[in-house]
Amino acid sequence: MKIAIVCKKFSLKFGGLERYSVNLTRELVRSGHDVHVFSNIFDEEQGIIFHQVPMLRFSSPGKNLSFAYFAGHALSKMEFDIIHSMERIFYQDIFRVSDGINPVQLLQRYPNPLIRKIKAAGPRRLVLGYLEKKIFQERGCKCVMTNSDLVKNQIINHYQVDPKKIHVIYNGVDTLRFHLGVRPKHRAAARKKFGIEEAELALLFVSNDFKLKRLKTILCAMTLLKNNRIKLIVAGKDNEKPYLKWAAENGLGKRVLFIGPQKEIEKIYAAADVLVLPTLYDAFANVCLEAMACGIPVITTCTNGAAWVIEDGKQGYILKTQAPDELKGRIETLVSPIKRSEMGAWAAARAGDFTMEKHIREVLDLYEKVRHQSDL
Repeated sequence: MKIAIVCKKFSLKFGGLERYSVNLTRELVRSGHDVHVFSNIFDEEQGIIFHQVPMLRFSSPGKNLSFAYFAGHALSKMEFDIIHSMERIFYQDIFRVSDGINPVQLLQRYPNPLIRKIKAAGPRRLVLGYLEKKIFQERGCKCVMTNSDLVKNQIINHYQVDPKKIHVIYNGVDTLRFHLGVRPKHRAAARKKFGIEEAELALLFVSNDFKLKRLKTILCAMTLLKNNRIKLIVAGKDNEKPYLKWAAENGLGKRVLFIGPQKEIEKIYAAADVLVLPTLYDAFANVCLEAMACGIPVITTCTNGAAWVIEDGKQGYILKTQAPDELKGRIETLVSPIKRSEMGAWAAARAGDFTMEKHIREVLDLYEKVRHQSDL
């Protein structure tokens, strides 16, 4: 097939969406397809034809609208069997909802109704809402692909999209990179590097958005624990200064380690005992699957699409609130090495159900259905 993949940034240097786009494209090329990537920023990849899409850089609304316009203009000059977009553009065969939908983002980020109303009237949110209505309600796509039942239900509720038009294809995890052998191989060296003793409990938080993923909730829970044998590793690219200051002022001191973005994140999983991600809203945080594949229990929230693949109390815990008290209680349960080992084994087994091979098969099956307009 001749396939167009649309994403603003095509690079492993950025977040989950960008990494997904690169990995998907690599697999499509390996499968023998003719792949074209339409992107504003990209890292060259062998076997992929790139088309640079202009984009205004002065404001978020300008970026979104200009990318949608110029991507559509570039795509119209060629013919493709499938146009698969990770971004909100005016037309695509398949729209993959990668970061959730605008109405839910507003609801989660701004619980105060007055503030939410003001934010909704801002240029950024108006543009996002406009593009989503074009896609979901004005035939801007043939079908919708999402990575969780959570987001599927939200699209149905907010945009009244026919459920048959929405296809849930869960993320896949690279089991060659993330697996049970990672921890025995890298654990000792990684913990020594970060000054973590074997008897200490190492929590791990991975994100490039500390506020949205609620790093502060973990810090507050740690102050309630009163256990100096618990440390937190924070991996990701964001402004750490206010969190470092808060940690120092509240007696956490050297118990919180900011290590920045990591190219070899599997080595960081090796150092950790529990992944903690009390995110406010996540379509599907792939770090959860990666950690699980390495045998690490996960604590996350019911507003993370990845929670749908975790059985509460088996592979980890699903928080019902953002209250530090609830998180504190869950962390206390996992102080026990026996409990962690048991949950870690269940987590690895569960992650084994979500391989990249399975994901690609399901994506290609959807492509065929779209091409032949069957079962959509």
